[in-house]
Amino acid sequence: MRWLACVLVLSLCAAIPVFVLAGEDVIQLGGLVPPPFPGPGGDPTNDANYKAPRADGAVVELLDEGVDPLLPVLINDGGGEAGTAVREDRDVFAGVEAVRVTPMQKYRSNIPGWNFKIVETPKNAGEFRYLRFAWKKFGGSGLMIQFHNPATGWGHRFHAGSNVYGWAPSVQLAAKPAKEWEVHTRDLFKEFGAINITGFALAPLDGTSALFDHMLLGRSIADLDKATDAALGRVKPAKAMENQERDTHWENLMGTDRVKAASAQRAFLAAAPNYVAFIDTQLGKLSVDKNERARIRKLVEELDAESFDVRDGATDELVKLGAPATEAVRALLNSAPNDEIRYRTRLILRKLNGENGPVSQSGRLARAVRVLERANTEKARELLARVADGEFGFDIAPDAKAALARLPKARE
Repeated sequence: MRWLACVLVLSLCAAIPVFVLAGEDVIQLGGLVPPPFPGPGGDPTNDANYKAPRADGAVVELLDEGVDPLLPVLINDGGGEAGTAVREDRDVFAGVEAVRVTPMQKYRSNIPGWNFKIVETPKNAGEFRYLRFAWKKFGGSGLMIQFHNPATGWGHRFHAGSNVYGWAPSVQLAAKPAKEWEVHTRDLFKEFGAINITGFALAPLDGTSALFDHMLLGRSIADLDKATDAALGRVKPAKAMENQERDTHWENLMGTDRVKAASAQRAFLAAAPNYVAFIDTQLGKLSVDKNERARIRKLVEELDAESFDVRDGATDELVKLGAPATEAVRALLNSAPNDEIRYRTRLILRKLNGENGPVSQSGRLARAVRVLERANTEKARELLARVADGEFGFDIAPDAKAALARLPKARE
């Protein structure tokens, strides 16, 4: 009722004009939806499972690795707005995971353990000045993040594109939401003064979804740069990995322990060209027979055939093929063009125990794709092309195609 009342009141308000302060667009528009507001506390179990990041160093990670415990505590303060937040394993800016949020938003004003002080000259534990984050958007016209300060509420916002609901004040960072990963660094003290950050809101606003990653607070930009270089594997190793160390890193890279996987990925990224041949050998152990790949591709296409009998026959054949078909069918489920194909893919996966079973290996193989993209040698591009052709599974093929599209012209 409280949320509805806010909507009704705001809907009667006239639009407030746009003001420009210090070269930034601070949008003040009439809105039909209220911004986040403080509400009830979270579930005691979820709150207990979440441990706030340590803030005794020069940088604190608000959102980077280990996001699973954070997501259940983003309860939207009882506001009732739509939105979901899930871990994203494949499309990430840094490390091995990001957060995918669907409109309208996910937030909480009092995240357990959060009390990060934004000050002019940070020196002590828990004191910071600068913000860095990465985001990208799928569809829609706007994108926003918001920070909560107990004394002043949610009035600390950044958005790209349209401020869809007119939440003000908000600093516009770009004319359009980023379709590829985009990084922003902001001086929070200069823009908002001394505040205490106790919560945040990740707000896709509209469209399909948005991704958020690598959200850090730092005492200085230099401190943030060091953290970003480390997260992206830009810190060159003191010496080359020995074979045993390399093999251990590969095992961790392909493993389910995300902390170890992130560390291993950084190690491979730091000297990526040196490991292309090694990755080729390791992926070769996962290779799918060329004839079988062609057959799976044909059967998947037949799930959308005009003839019912052909569609039904393709369904039965994919079930008979078993595990080799799982990746291709799961990939189709994520982009099914109609309800019948969606039904058939779910039916096949249920019979193969693939829809709700363990996470597929594609999320782990995406880490190897990142190393090959970083390497960007002729051999690396050739290997990416084979991955994109489905040689190592159809589910990972889109990741390799996207990596190839991002690479600059051929070089050595």
